[in-house]
Amino acid sequence: MSEFLPAYQTVRFCPQCGVAATAASERFFECVACGYRLYFNNTVAVAVLAVNPKGELLFIRRARDPGKGKLAMPGGFVDAGESGEAAARREVMEELGVSVGDVQFLCSAPNTYPYRGIVYTVCDLFFVASLPEQEFSLAPKEVESALWLDPKTVDLDEIAFPSMRAALTLYRGGL
Repeated sequence: MSEFLPAYQTVRFCPQCGVAATAASERFFECVACGYRLYFNNTVAVAVLAVNPKGELLFIRRARDPGKGKLAMPGGFVDAGESGEAAARREVMEELGVSVGDVQFLCSAPNTYPYRGIVYTVCDLFFVASLPEQEFSLAPKEVESALWLDPKTVDLDEIAFPSMRAALTLYRGGL
């Protein structure tokens, strides 16, 4: 499927009774036959602005779409029952094989994530953490490479997601 649809346009049948139907709005689906209601809520993702002692930020080059080959901060989706801070630490470990300790909330920003024909709406949470320069054990399915860059000189057009561009711009303003 080459066309990406908003999540609410992908519901073709009621999950409760199976009656053919379409979503009533962008916010929820309500079945006319049984009254079942399914809400289309945001999903939550995290990203970490990892800073080394020289003030450089750690970026990854994405190994898959969306944004394959573009720069991003380490991060990913928050699991059910997981805090944003715990998800930030877990994602850095999964993608880079290293631990970050204390993470400080920077900001949140809306985002969209096109995946397998559906455009998901996402609320991205951004955290800042100290991370010394070290060897990384990259997750090859997710990360092409990791590089330390001066946050003031990173080309915003090279960043994979608008929310990450917004977070980097905010971070730059505090330097």
